[in-house]
Amino acid sequence: MKIAAVLTAAAATTTVASGNLLRDPKTVVQKQNDGALTEGQRRLATQVFDSCLSLHMNKCKQIIDAAHAANPAAFGNVASILYITLKVRPVLLTADILANPDLLLDVPDYQLIGLRTDSDNTHVVGIKGDGIVTYPYSWCVTDAAEATGYRCQEIGPWDCYDELATPPTGQTFVQCCNDIKAETGHLMPDMHGNYLDCYNSPPPLENLEDPLDLGRVYLHIDANNR
Repeated sequence: MKIAAVLTAAAATTTVASGNLLRDPKTVVQKQNDGALTEGQRRLATQVFDSCLSLHMNKCKQIIDAAHAANPAAFGNVASILYITLKVRPVLLTADILANPDLLLDVPDYQLIGLRTDSDNTHVVGIKGDGIVTYPYSWCVTDAAEATGYRCQEIGPWDCYDELATPPTGQTFVQCCNDIKAETGHLMPDMHGNYLDCYNSPPPLENLEDPLDLGRVYLHIDANNR
């Protein structure tokens, strides 16, 4: 996967599909304090460098270093940028999975769907804020009727936006995950004996345990450091 969406100060979202980031769980204190930031602080903490998409991390750093040199104040007037790299799960093409479903076994927790929640960790908002949840891989089940002995198919996306709520909002993590599992229950387990499940993927906002740092940049990279 060629993704290098860069976030300063550990802020809000990347361009990847929900569930594609490897899990980076927060402590209870971090989750409690995420909601303490004002919207103004969140906006201040966020800079996304779309020009880094698909670039090698070293080239991306050059772009960000140039932005830092041009406007040090946007980075908290730090002398140098602190870069932190985070790995994303690899992309597996549908055709490749169809040819060899065992490729999924090389992906950590491939059976888990990341549910992007809001800053309070209470409702599912999705990567784009519309409540839509996607799964990046094909799901393969045993099927004796197929010559290969298995059948693979795309699953999702799922709409976890609750229009009946007052006011309308995203479903809770439990509601969304239960709906997904109910819809896909007939496909469980997969040919490897795994069941689809969910993990909480809250926005990586700053908190009291990990204070706001405008001089810190997160690089989301693939196995090829892009």
